[in-house]
Amino acid sequence: MDIDIYRIVKPELCESKLRSRKKDQVLRELVKIAKKSPLLKDIDVEEIYDKLKIREEQGSTGIGEGIAIPHTAVPGLTDFIIVLAVSGKGINFEAIDRRKVHLFALILGPENQPKLHIQLLAQLSHIFKDKQTRDKLIHSRTSLALYENFMMQCEPETKIEKAKSEKQKIVILVIQRMDMFEDIVEYLTEKGVVGATIIESKGFRNVLTGIPLFADFIQIFGERSDENQTIIFAIPESLVENIIDGIEDITGDLNTHSGAMIMVIDPVLTKGSLELI
Repeated sequence: MDIDIYRIVKPELCESKLRSRKKDQVLRELVKIAKKSPLLKDIDVEEIYDKLKIREEQGSTGIGEGIAIPHTAVPGLTDFIIVLAVSGKGINFEAIDRRKVHLFALILGPENQPKLHIQLLAQLSHIFKDKQTRDKLIHSRTSLALYENFMMQCEPETKIEKAKSEKQKIVILVIQRMDMFEDIVEYLTEKGVVGATIIESKGFRNVLTGIPLFADFIQIFGERSDENQTIIFAIPESLVENIIDGIEDITGDLNTHSGAMIMVIDPVLTKGSLELI
């Protein structure tokens, strides 16, 4: 099963003018908006609020840059709900960068679908990373404009789940520049890559610096770290070019930029799954 965010966001669950001024108040207001969904007809709003409070006590979902994505699983909920909302004045949400939050995306999901919940989080995080997109959403004049501006960023994508019956390819992605690592992991998650394995490793240069014969010579090239992260995952053959294009949006053209390398190989046999998150 896979999920597309454009199917979940509804115009009646968008609010361009939040009235709340404090964190607890905005959580209650977001839940009140969510209650407009028929999916919550028989579910107590206080139960949802309490679960959101518990999640916030584990660590604020204010991810920085004026954004917060509060989220929780809700017993009895059969599908995902997303509430989009804007606070013009901003709310102190204890965000990681201590800035006030202006843009909220509340995710409520079924208890038994953590994989899809994580994928939605990654999709929203990716959309909100673009400053122009954030500014456009925050300055939406009406709730309908907020919905329409968001939907412009959510065109349907070709998803991995829909192509699982195809021949698989093994992708080995070695990342040397750690400033790229989190963005790449987030991108792969957004695209539905699950069950990848990550190996921490040292580059050849790191080994040579410990060998006396080469140590002085290698030091000429500076003290740059040579520790790598290697991500290994399987994807359908038809999606390889699409995934590589997305990675190169982060790294730059790998034929001309250093810091990462991709290898794609044909497996002799694939059997089993690592999709549990």
